[in-house]
Amino acid sequence: MGILILLPSCNSRHYWKAMKAYDDARYQDATKSLQQAVIQWPNDSMAWRMLGQTQLFTADFEGAEKTFEELDHRAMVSKQDRLDWATALMNQGKYGASATILEPLMVATQPDVYASVLWGKCEKQLFIESDHRFWGVQSFDIPEIPVASSPRISEGRVYFSSEPYQWGEAAPLARMDQQEMYVLDLAARDRRVMRTSQYSSWDVPKHDGLVSLSPDGRAIAFSRKSKDGLAWFGDPMTGGYQLLVAQRTATGDWTNPTPFPFVEKGYTFVHPTWSPDGSRLYFATDLPSPESQGGIDLWYSDRNGTFWEEPINLGPTVNTTGDEVFPSFDAEGKLYFSSNGHPSLGGLDIYSTERIPTNSESQRNWRDGDEWTAPQRMPFPVNTLSDDHSFALAPDGQTGFISSDRSGIDKIYQIKLLENWKTYEFTTLSSKSNHIVPRVPMVLIDEQNASAIQFTSDLNGLASIALPPHRNYRLEMKIPGYIVQHRDIAVDDLQGQTTLELTPVTALRDYNFIESMAGGQPFELALQHGPMATKLNNRERDELLILVDFLRMNPQMLLEIRTHEDAASYQDDLDNKTGRVTKSRAIELESYLLKRGVSSKQLIAIGKGTNELRNTCEPGTPCSNICHAENRRTEFRIYGLLQRMPGQIDPIPFTRTQDNTTPAQRLD
Repeated sequence: MGILILLPSCNSRHYWKAMKAYDDARYQDATKSLQQAVIQWPNDSMAWRMLGQTQLFTADFEGAEKTFEELDHRAMVSKQDRLDWATALMNQGKYGASATILEPLMVATQPDVYASVLWGKCEKQLFIESDHRFWGVQSFDIPEIPVASSPRISEGRVYFSSEPYQWGEAAPLARMDQQEMYVLDLAARDRRVMRTSQYSSWDVPKHDGLVSLSPDGRAIAFSRKSKDGLAWFGDPMTGGYQLLVAQRTATGDWTNPTPFPFVEKGYTFVHPTWSPDGSRLYFATDLPSPESQGGIDLWYSDRNGTFWEEPINLGPTVNTTGDEVFPSFDAEGKLYFSSNGHPSLGGLDIYSTERIPTNSESQRNWRDGDEWTAPQRMPFPVNTLSDDHSFALAPDGQTGFISSDRSGIDKIYQIKLLENWKTYEFTTLSSKSNHIVPRVPMVLIDEQNASAIQFTSDLNGLASIALPPHRNYRLEMKIPGYIVQHRDIAVDDLQGQTTLELTPVTALRDYNFIESMAGGQPFELALQHGPMATKLNNRERDELLILVDFLRMNPQMLLEIRTHEDAASYQDDLDNKTGRVTKSRAIELESYLLKRGVSSKQLIAIGKGTNELRNTCEPGTPCSNICHAENRRTEFRIYGLLQRMPGQIDPIPFTRTQDNTTPAQRLD
């Protein structure tokens, strides 16, 4: 009589140890055992699910996020999994990503109650009131000065800072270390600039970066780098930027600058700005304090004769855990500043707020400082996906300047208040079923000055955006499960409502669609690889499965894989003569398809490097990240070989040294 003995596997041992620890509320021990379990048995969805839940209990939200991502790749996630996943993301402040995870639950006929609560929290966090004024934005090119930043308007002149452009240096790190200030007369016919050190009426002392002249012209405030200061944030031991103030004497000369009394060594004190009446000095600093909200905050100090009062933080309405910098005022006393802590379109955005002088001290929610209105974000194209800052409005309130690196380097842009803007509506539909496609990310890029914005259709497939007239844009729609769509949009040709169709990847099972693509028409899948990336991530592997099915069902078809990279890392064409990154990625894509059972005779992998750029972002040319991302892509081409026998599809052995050959050349 045989005896069947069941020996517990190593994975089972780890799993049951985790269960026991979980029941005893020893979540750290449970996490360790579950991590061992998923290593031993990576397809155990229950172990992944419990690991994510225990990581939530121990407040390891980043770990829980990665765990649920892995679970989503390996198994079908449940409703509870999505709720836990969204919770992990929200606890990291990733409300946009959390909304994407919750979306399948919200499009249901009767959404889950708890999912609706989480969705509402995401919407609340992502919402910020927009300034209702619309502005036109034009490049303000200054001869022989490619890099220009921090404009200020005073007495019909614009003052700005600049430094020589050097390829490969990050402009944001230089915004506090731009040694030269320039002045330009706005009334002059030509744009001839002078250094302020040569400008007789404003011979400023030695400074680093932004300089602020008081409204009466009798005082000047500026930053100067400490002797050993090296970077954006001051080194606690040796670095930092000190704030100095100088007074104009009766002879017109400046007194020796005196340090602002509350500066501490090793910290950053920058972007001084006078209030409209000259009684206060606003500035940005990363000085730690019980009042600090985190990062760089905005503060102010009242001037009492020749003395300065203790600085006061602007409070949690204005300041965030991010950075608030570049304060400025308009003629009405409205405060403008830049921040990456408030909900933004991308990077630093420009916001406005106003003091609430009517509130008594008992009604204030912030110490003894002023109360401020909730910040309003300036609309597109003042704000874009790039860093936008240094809002300077002329006294007429109709024109002004901003700084932005939307072209790849800091430049000055002229803004003008417009009245003839129009709001356009878009509806995203499936081209096959005509059903609504919700939550589609869309990117618009201005053909003229690279101003870019990303917006997303709602759960009903609707999106709206206000655009200025006479502009042309490039539109990209990229969402998993659909073929990437590109479209040129001329605003003057748009109707009030426009339908945007997306083709699902399942169209590759449709013979008519395949026939229309079989002549080598390029198409893209929603592959989200970053700069210089060669390895596939889990989401990309999932997206490629449709190609595996297509090629295995159609052995007579040949697929060309053509990978492209951006030129952000290359100073000139010689740097990228090998196209190493794209060749490596092409090999990675080909290898994955081969492992999935696709015949090698159906594949051609080509690495094109930067030889086929979509735009003008050539090596060594300053460009924004979003424009570089346009060039970073993988294209697929289908070639129908219905008249050839399978053994004749690829008579020449494929070698990766032939990356520059075309399919036609390969088959001759």
